[in-house]
Amino acid sequence: MLKSIGAAAMAGLALASAAPAQKTADDRAQVEDIVVTGRRSGVPMWTVRSDRTTIVLVGAIAGVSKTTQWDPAALTEALRKADRVMFPQSHALTVSNPFNLIGWLAKYKKMGSLPKGQNLGQFVAPEHMRRLAALQARGMAQSGFERRHPFHLSNDLRERAKGDVDYGRHAADYVERAIKTYKLKVAVDPIAKSKAKPVVKDLFASQPAEHVPCLIDSIAAAEAGPAAVQARSDAWAARRVREVLASPADKVYSSCWPAGAGIGPSPEELLAQMRALLDEDQVTVAVLGLRALAETGGVLDGLEAAGFDIQGPVWK
Repeated sequence: MLKSIGAAAMAGLALASAAPAQKTADDRAQVEDIVVTGRRSGVPMWTVRSDRTTIVLVGAIAGVSKTTQWDPAALTEALRKADRVMFPQSHALTVSNPFNLIGWLAKYKKMGSLPKGQNLGQFVAPEHMRRLAALQARGMAQSGFERRHPFHLSNDLRERAKGDVDYGRHAADYVERAIKTYKLKVAVDPIAKSKAKPVVKDLFASQPAEHVPCLIDSIAAAEAGPAAVQARSDAWAARRVREVLASPADKVYSSCWPAGAGIGPSPEELLAQMRALLDEDQVTVAVLGLRALAETGGVLDGLEAAGFDIQGPVWK
């Protein structure tokens, strides 16, 4: 968890195809073929056209159930026809000193209980304490939750919400494997790298109250249980975008640390990058998260507001 973060956090997929006036008829046919291929993929995908280029944005999520069926054949075909692959949201954390990791794990464990004299009721409303008590009665929350740090309690609840659902291959993972299998070209330095120390420091310097929004969303996820986790996964494969983003099993990815720790590009930077792709002459596969694409004020809203023609699943 401390070595690498892919967002809450990780990702989705975009195909940018260039069709300037000087392109041959064969080149234009290839571009259109890629667009059609992308539309056949079993994941949320949007085609966005400019005067010179077509990009296809595909939204990925983490936590795809092994029992969720989605066919990667069309995605593979599109990848093999692309000029390059890009991961605008990926952010790898490096640990230069292994002893730092040992120390962080010790701090993390110590952080599990609230400081002496504090209890959870000081940070959350009585309503949420009652919900936690009900979850405890169902075996979804451990006894003594009143003394647990909100961040640690949230992690426990999310794990219990998952139940017996096993996670399998997701779109971003599949693209990473396809890069090696088919020797695809990766855009220069697509994955930002930084030292883990400032990110981890952000966690240990945080106050319990800062993790209350995460705890509230984790309570909702635990109440919904494994059925919601599976339903979210299946909705993603069926391209029911609003259902995915409204799921209590999805909201924790945007409210729980490291979300908000300043990792990766801002929404404005992502939008600017996608607009730049629309002005280039290369077919690009760019992995982005579904929420970054389809949430209110996200990349799709920004591209629509800029006047680009967008075709694909309903996202709002």
